[in-house]
Order: sequence, then structure tokens, then C-alpha cells
Amino acid sequence: MIERDYSLHIKDLIPDHNKNKDVNKPVSIWKEMDRVRGYPEKTMVCIFRTTGCAWYKFTACSMCGYFNDTSPDIVDENLMKQVDILYDSLNDVRVLKIFTSGSFLDPHEVHPEVRDYFFERMKGKVDKILVESRTEYIRKDILDPIKRHKIDLRIAIGLESADDYIMKYSVNKGSTLKKFIDAAQLLKNENVELRTYLLFKPPFISEKLAIEDVKNSVKIAAPYSADISINPMNIQKNTMVEKLWRKGLYRPPRLYSLAKILIDLKEYPVLSYPTGGNRERGAHNDKFDQKLLNLILNSSLEHNFDELEEYYNTLNLEDYNYDMELEDKLFFQSDYGLLVNRLSKSSIFY
Repeated sequence: MIERDYSLHIKDLIPDHNKNKDVNKPVSIWKEMDRVRGYPEKTMVCIFRTTGCAWYKFTACSMCGYFNDTSPDIVDENLMKQVDILYDSLNDVRVLKIFTSGSFLDPHEVHPEVRDYFFERMKGKVDKILVESRTEYIRKDILDPIKRHKIDLRIAIGLESADDYIMKYSVNKGSTLKKFIDAAQLLKNENVELRTYLLFKPPFISEKLAIEDVKNSVKIAAPYSADISINPMNIQKNTMVEKLWRKGLYRPPRLYSLAKILIDLKEYPVLSYPTGGNRERGAHNDKFDQKLLNLILNSSLEHNFDELEEYYNTLNLEDYNYDMELEDKLFFQSDYGLLVNRLSKSSIFY
């Protein structure tokens, strides 16, 4: 399920807990557009500060830095106060997305009493809620008490890749395709919607191979998923991916690649809202292209990729195609600009 030495190295990158955090306030609350109910609408997003993901306490995923937002001092009373702050922030928003830097369904991270308090507060205030969970917490004994609140629910699972080799040696997820399918089938049987997350371009595979991996993963996940969110890599602090990136040995994916994936998979319920798009730490081309990013976002919201495809077909992709073929022959997905600038400052290997 994991590669031991790789897992230990990722674990060593995680800093000690920062205790100087307000345990009574969410990490962040903001509004954005999403299509959780099948059409674009204003959605409230809240990140609760919790003790964090059970997996990161053992090791961590290679790209995930959400442990930076956790606190070891959180107790139920703190989380309930965070729920109250969220409640007061909702105003007229009827759709809510909840993140916890871990799993909302993990009974050790969010105790059942806190979950009950959350759903009771949200009842009548919102019409639909999306929460996240690892596969091991998708269980009937956890779902049944939540369903009794009778709030329309969608659960998001990070499949990341349908390729178990990539999951083990690149993502270090500690999960498998079988675990995802078992959890997804249970949600389907329980009439609970699923949003599947796929990671685009994890470390140690070329962008060309990453495109094929996403396409294959979408086709496998689609029968179980209400929608599939394709998440291009963004560089988060204190992660394996950041370590590689700082040495010039990893480059985030191109927006060209993401656009082509969405166009080629438009018959599937795909969407993408690139975090850090057009920035150094997020998906970007060598040349800034705000129009392409806007079209990716708008096409995902509307689930209509015609305008994106029309624009994509006008682009000169000669240099991009050359880079894709070159990178596919290399072990690392080097960012050549960063690599040249940093060679004189640090060793590639240490």
C-alpha cells in the first residue's frame, strides 16, 4: 500500500505543530462559484481547523500541505464555535462546501457529536452540503446518522489516480482503486452523491503520461460520480512536491494540457478550478494566458467546452508539443528556468 522509505521521507518534511493558532475560528471562509447542484451558483466554502488528517499523522501524501492549517489543541467546543461562525456568515447562500484538512467523516477528527451539531445548525439554512472523506470512513455506520438529518449531501473522495502504482510510488495516498470503488459503490447504494477528485501530474511521471492517466481515471470513476474534479498540481508548503520544485526538478502542469483533457473528456461530468492558475506554483504555460484560464473556469461551471475548444484550436502549440515529448524522455519533470537559476545555490541531490 505504501513504499516505506518514500513515506518516511515525506513524513520528515512535515514541521512541528504551530500552536499559535485561533482554535475557535475556521482557517478560512469565502464564497465562490460551483455547480454542486448541476448548475453554476454561489457557494460558501469553509475550512474548519481540526487536529488534521489521520493519514498525515502516519506519513502524508506527496503533494498535500493541509497539515499546515491544523492544531493539536482542538476539542469539540472549539469546532462547535467554528460552526457558529460559519452559520453567521452564510447569509443567503444555499450551498456549502466543507473542508477540514482531513476527513469530515473521520470520527476521531470530527466527533459524531460535532457532526450532529453541524447538521442541526445547517438544517433549513442550506439546501446542499459537500464534505470530503478518505475511503476508510465511507461506512454505513457513519452514513446512517448523517442521513437522518435529511440534508442533501455530496461526498468528495480523492481517488487521485486509478493507477495503484502511481498512488503508491508517486502520491503516497495509502489507498487503492479497489478501496475507492468499494466506497463509491456504497455511496451509490445509499443514494449519496459522489464527487471524485483526480490529481493531474503527480511527481515522477511526465506530463504526457499524466494526461493519459487522468483520461483513464475519469473513465473508471465516471460510473460512480456525480462529477469529477480534475485538480492540477499546485505547490504546497513542506511537501515532497515543493522540495522537488524548489530544486527545479518538478514543473506544475501546463494549462494547455488541462484544456485538452477537458475538451477530450467533455462527454463526462468533468470540471476543473485550478488552484494557483497562471502562477508559478500552479498550472501555467510558459507564456501568460488569462483568457485560457478564464475559459477553463467558465467551461467547467457551465459544462460546455465549445468556446474553450474553439480558442484552443487557434493556439500555436509547437513549443508545447516539443516540451511534452522531451519531458516524457526524462526521469524528472524539470522546470528548466528554476533549475538553471538554482544550480549555483543548492545541490540537486541533497
